[in-house]
Amino acid sequence: MKFTTKETALYQESETKDRRRWILIVGEKLMLMMVELDPGANVPWHTHIHEQISYVLKGRAEVKTADGIYVFNEGTAYSFRSNEPHETRNPGPDKLVVIEVFSPPREDLLKK
Repeated sequence: MKFTTKETALYQESETKDRRRWILIVGEKLMLMMVELDPGANVPWHTHIHEQISYVLKGRAEVKTADGIYVFNEGTAYSFRSNEPHETRNPGPDKLVVIEVFSPPREDLLKK
């Protein structure tokens, strides 16, 4: 068994200091992460080979995909297929906190 807390997790901050992430735990096939975005902050348009499931813990997430733009409130879960382009923005007014699960683990983030 493995365990961690936010205080002992791998912490990373964006260069603009408006985005933060904690890699909470990494297994053989899954990775659990918590992301915070300040109001107005965004994770730019991107893709990755990993499946992703996200859960809005606090605030609102504005998510852009090839199919359109969606706004998700606290308590909403959503997912992305492998290689599905997407972007996430915090429209405010509060901090956005999202729990994310990736499969397989995001080795690119573990190397930072």
